[in-house]
Amino acid sequence: MMINARKLFKDVSDLPTIPAVVSRVIAMLDSQEGEADEIADLILADQVLAARVIRVVNSPLYRPTNEITSVKRALLYIGFKSVREMILTSYFIEGFKSKAEPFDINVFWKHSFSVGAIARRIAIMSGYPDVEKAYLVGIVHDIGKVFLGHYLKKDYGEMLANISGTNYTTYEAEMEFFGTTHSEVGLCLAQRWNFPPSYCDVISYHHTSDMATEDPLLTAIVNLSDFFCLTHADAASIAQASQRGRSEDNAWSILKQLSDKPLPATLDAFFDSLTERFDEINHEVETIFSTMVV
Repeated sequence: MMINARKLFKDVSDLPTIPAVVSRVIAMLDSQEGEADEIADLILADQVLAARVIRVVNSPLYRPTNEITSVKRALLYIGFKSVREMILTSYFIEGFKSKAEPFDINVFWKHSFSVGAIARRIAIMSGYPDVEKAYLVGIVHDIGKVFLGHYLKKDYGEMLANISGTNYTTYEAEMEFFGTTHSEVGLCLAQRWNFPPSYCDVISYHHTSDMATEDPLLTAIVNLSDFFCLTHADAASIAQASQRGRSEDNAWSILKQLSDKPLPATLDAFFDSLTERFDEINHEVETIFSTMVV
């Protein structure tokens, strides 16, 4: 399937790129070795990036008491990890913003942000040490679908139409139609953009978390977040949820085994505990969506 995924990239010449300065900022934020002044100077070297940080930090998402006009102050106000997720997410959205898709792109992004928000909640519940990373990889887990929808628009649209109203999931249909899935295609994109290995792992194995090697716990978190959101929100135009099966059971087993905190006894009880917070999380998603996408 990876061979087939790489073939799809062979003739693509207009693939969105992430600027080198953004990759350097992300690497510095990930390493936790950079000082605020150093990171701020690097961000200021790209005026588009600097403007984006200032715009988002002053949005309803972060609600500062007074307007923030300094990049350094923005870094200190929302924290390095939040800046990391903001920058990567906004550049990814911007890169595909003008691309026509055979599905409702707003539904796609709302689903992606919902998965991120639920992944962050599960990360807190399980004691995962980097909840912001869980949020970010939750958002980008389906990036392969955006590629497939744009560069194979007609074929992908036909595939979605053919499985509408059936028990097929998009993952299963992609395998049958293209000989690969959005997971492998997403991995190719993540590697092209020099995403960290743990991000690549989640994107590649978020439907098969038992195969993850870099960060099985994070991959299981996103696996369960994705399934939960597919069964609790309208995402029918970009995905179809199957009945709970081996993928979710494997992810639940990994989560229980690697969690640092006690979890409910069963996966059903675990999902019930997430449902109790769903309205609150959904409101958060709407705020983030209007800030980052519109």
